[in-house]
Amino acid sequence: MGSVGVKLLMIRISPFAMSCDLALRHKGVKFEEVHEENMYAKSDLLLRSNPVHKQIPVLIHDGKHVSQSLVILEYIDEAWPPSDTTPSLLPTSAYDRSLARFWADFANKKFMETGLKLMKRFGEEHATARKEIVEQFITLEEGMRAIESAGPYFLGDKMSLADVALAPLVPWLTSFEALGELKFPGPEQCGRMHEWLNAMREDPDVVASVPTADWLLEYTLNLREFFKKHYPSGYF
Repeated sequence: MGSVGVKLLMIRISPFAMSCDLALRHKGVKFEEVHEENMYAKSDLLLRSNPVHKQIPVLIHDGKHVSQSLVILEYIDEAWPPSDTTPSLLPTSAYDRSLARFWADFANKKFMETGLKLMKRFGEEHATARKEIVEQFITLEEGMRAIESAGPYFLGDKMSLADVALAPLVPWLTSFEALGELKFPGPEQCGRMHEWLNAMREDPDVVASVPTADWLLEYTLNLREFFKKHYPSGYF
């Protein structure tokens, strides 16, 4: 697909960058991954590309910079519009589009952010995140059931914005459990979530967009020890 000058500034462990990576692959866009080598020493390219938030991910498309992951996902869907060969990240009906956006927002701003606190926070904040993330996992299950789709994706048989935003759970699930010393409910209690996880694990674009769970687990456990040593009050 025509995609001259497409770059994604990212850090490999970032769930928000993983979502943007997946969206580009799902759309069939050819792009270059530009990895920030050091999350503590931000590159000049990142600072020029996102001078307001100074954070990854950033999409660079023909010299234009787009930041904030949910904004990037919507931009990708509009910049490479649906066709016979290009899937859409948003359903056709207005109501289903609202559902996709709602659950993408929940996955991005609630669930993933809570999970990251398991790595970066300590004491009471860590205990609160440990409780909340299991509750939010169940909320996702209840949301899928309420939609009453046949699956295996959030809204049915096609991947949507909601799936792309939640996709980083595929590698992060093991890390969240280890970092929080917790266990998410199994398929007997959360059957739709596990059906969804199995479908996402088998999707070749998802596999290409995320690191392996084992690699991520080792990295995040080491990073938590680093935060505990150097930021005992929590890393913000």
